[in-house]
Formats: sequence, C-alpha cells, structure tokens
Amino acid sequence: MRMGAQTVLLALAVLTAQAAPAGAGSQKTQKITPRVARELLAPVCSSGAATGACTPCPAFTSFHDNTGEGLTPTAVSYGHFTGSRLTDALVDMDGCEPHVNNFGGSLLLRWQGLTSWKLLRYVQGIRTGQCLKVPAAGGRDLLLCQGNYGGMGTVVENLVLLDLAQPDVLTQNFFSTYDTAEACSPTGSIQHIVDWKLLPGRGGAAGSNVSGLEVSIKSATFTRAQGDTKAHDPCAGKLSAAPSRIYRLSYTFSGSRFALLPAARPAVAALTRDNPYFAGNAP
Repeated sequence: MRMGAQTVLLALAVLTAQAAPAGAGSQKTQKITPRVARELLAPVCSSGAATGACTPCPAFTSFHDNTGEGLTPTAVSYGHFTGSRLTDALVDMDGCEPHVNNFGGSLLLRWQGLTSWKLLRYVQGIRTGQCLKVPAAGGRDLLLCQGNYGGMGTVVENLVLLDLAQPDVLTQNFFSTYDTAEACSPTGSIQHIVDWKLLPGRGGAAGSNVSGLEVSIKSATFTRAQGDTKAHDPCAGKLSAAPSRIYRLSYTFSGSRFALLPAARPAVAALTRDNPYFAGNAP
C-alpha cells in the first residue's frame, strides 16, 4: 500500500495513601480527582505536584525546556500490569509533547508499601484515557485501549492491546478506522468505532475471565462534487455519503493476544473496501 501521509497517521494512531489504592479493582479507566492526581504525581514532578500537574514539563518529556507548559493527568487505570502480585497504575498524561506524540503520553507507576508510588517509566505518544483491563495468563493484566489521532483533515481511531511488562508496550494493533471527510479528497471514507466490549469466559464472571472481544464499527464511503466555478478549491464541492453500515468484529482471547474469528473476515473485507488502510495492522 502506497499511503504517503496516511502511513504516518496509521503508525501514530498508534495511554491514595492506603494499603490498596482506591479503585485498584476496577476494570475501566477512571477519571482522576485532584487528591489522587497529587498522590500519583508526587514521585514524578520536581515541582507543581501540589497543583495536580507537573509544571514545568518534566525532564523526560519532549518539551522539558518549555517553562510555559505543564503535564496534566486525565485518567488512570489500576492493575497488575508488571507482575501478578504488584499493584500498578497507568496514568494518561496531557501536555509536554508535540502533535506527532499525540500531545501527551502515559506514566507507569508502582505502589510502594503503604504510602507512596514509584515511577517506573514514561511512554511518549501512547494515550490511555479509554481503556479496559484484561486479565491475562499468569495473573497479570493487559490493557485494551481505544485511541485516536488527527491531522490534515483525517481522524484515525484504533484499538490496541498494551503489555506494560514489555519494552515495546504496544503488542497488538487490531485495525485503524479513517474519517477523511475533512481532508478535501474527491472520495474517501467515514469510519468510526461505535462500541467494543470484552466477552466473559464460560468458567468465570465478566472481568475475571475473558473469552474474547466484540467490536462494532460504522462505515460509509463518500464522493465530493467538483463544481466548475470553484474547481481550484478541492474542499468546495458538496460531500455526498453513501448509507452507513454497522459491522461487528469478533475475536477470541488466548490469554495473551486476541485473534479474529473466521466469521468476522467478511466484515473486515467490507471495511477494507470502504478504506484500503483499515486492515493494515489487523492480526
């Protein structure tokens, strides 16, 4: 596939002082209160943690020399990400990064005893504000996250699986949807992730035993009329979209990765016909 600028978009679309932190058993990403923000940022910020943000930008960020900007937490996921007996927090951070890094990144912290957090690593460009915890083999947790990236009139949404114990945390990129309606092209696609959910296993309750994943995606194509009077303006033509359809993709879970079920392949083929870049990273 010769994709030019869209290749870049696809690659980038491609995150309490108690014995157990509040919310440690929750499956979904949580919004952060000011008090929790101060506790999570205490080992991260050289200054500014009391305000709930790191100001100026920490030394490990791209804009560490920019004193006019700060790094702000937006959401947190708790789980056993680095070990089955360890309590970790992955914090989505906004700021201190350029557009190419999706204006932020994620902090991985470990709970230390009864009183504090320890910073383990910072991952540039991985935004984790919309995630679900996935219990994996061996007692650890993976994170399934929906992300997005926009540029040059194109909005990309993707679904990724993160393994925070690995050097390269992005272990699986399922697909990338594309909405190119604002990109001024004569034809294109309007695709969006509508919903996604983990499926419980037969032997356990939802959230403790996962058998698979179900994703719903809305997709349509469009054409743009090219008027004679404004022929030199590619954005001037009226956009005409075909009726949209909802496609459902189903995956099984092995304990470490998801695999597309054969019954979902026709849906992937249809989504790829609407936009040939959809399945570029499909497993």
